[in-house]
Amino acid sequence: MALSIVAGHEQTIYQAAQWRTELEAALRSGEDILLDLSSIEEIDCAGAQVLLWLQREAARLDRRMGLLDPSRPLDEFLRQMGMEGELAFRRSGAGDGS
Repeated sequence: MALSIVAGHEQTIYQAAQWRTELEAALRSGEDILLDLSSIEEIDCAGAQVLLWLQREAARLDRRMGLLDPSRPLDEFLRQMGMEGELAFRRSGAGDGS
């Protein structure tokens, strides 16, 4: 069974510590993690750092984890930062990408 988590609308320096704590608890649960990123409207370097940490920590712990449906603002931020290839996303193709 997988643990489904929906990211909040804002993932900035103001939410990063709490978001990391929540994701760390999810990793410790031993469940597979599916993180829906389609709702993100604002992200900064701190939010991106949490996503990079989660991907690397899940691999280190040999946990299955999916980053699902990145929002348009997330895609644009990663492209502006030159990080578009750093995160392994799974896209459903169902949404409008916003």
